[in-house]
Amino acid sequence: MEGYLPTNDLLWKKLFTSKDSQHILRAFVKDLLGIEFKTLTPKETYHIDSYKKSFEQMDLTHTAVDILATAEDGSHITLEMQIQPQQFFHERTVFYLAQAFQSPFANRESENFVKSDNYSALRPAYGINVIDFHLFDRKEPALQLFQLWNQKTEKPLLNRKSKELLQLCFLSLKNQTIERNSAVHHWQQFFKTGEVTEDAPEYIKDAKEKVVFYNLKEEEKTMIMQINKAKADENARLSYAIMKGREEGLEQGLEQGLEQGLEQGQNKERIAIARNSLKAGLSIEQISLITGLDNDAIKRLKAEQE
Repeated sequence: MEGYLPTNDLLWKKLFTSKDSQHILRAFVKDLLGIEFKTLTPKETYHIDSYKKSFEQMDLTHTAVDILATAEDGSHITLEMQIQPQQFFHERTVFYLAQAFQSPFANRESENFVKSDNYSALRPAYGINVIDFHLFDRKEPALQLFQLWNQKTEKPLLNRKSKELLQLCFLSLKNQTIERNSAVHHWQQFFKTGEVTEDAPEYIKDAKEKVVFYNLKEEEKTMIMQINKAKADENARLSYAIMKGREEGLEQGLEQGLEQGLEQGQNKERIAIARNSLKAGLSIEQISLITGLDNDAIKRLKAEQE
């Protein structure tokens, strides 16, 4: 299965949102968050026909969360797989978590909804992010959990049902600090290599069988190859735009001299990267994430080029 790991977008969704994958999804969430749910129902169930249709409008930089699931108590769980590093990824994960937390806010059919107090419709939200880059220090644990809690009492903020309101989880496929032979370690190795060892939990072995390339339908194999090619093309355009932008920005920056030149050079580098990214066909939102320039500035650059 070399080249077609579970981190592939189609395989990631097939793995956790197929009709017969609920036990895998529940086990994965329990292993990472330590919370056991009776049921976890994905908002969108995987089917190759619907996936093929959505792929045509897919933004490869993922402006929407990969997977959203709802538990029996109304809790929302987001699952995100991110291979390439991105600027403001911390903010992005919090944004997804906040979206999940407020998603039932206007649901007037929510259990125990009180018209004069619609905050009662809100439910806990948990965000799980699997990342294949160093978001934190390389020596820090591969699995990290963030919570709302009181620093003095070391107690989390709970709702009226004694459940935590928000949790944010990161599993790094790069960091090596992890308890060996733990379930989380087996998940990490599975995502990195596509393989599982004999002592891995049965549900992870089930996960492997579900995404083995040679067991997939022909249309699924075709889609996977299209996804890999599209992402390779996207990464090539992005790398070229950044490289050219840095070359032009640094060259102009050196001409300015000393501290002022460095500051201006850094700004020129961002502008140069933005211009090359526009030429490469990247969207304004993508370029903003790459360069840190706001959308209006990029729109002005686009207008100049046109």
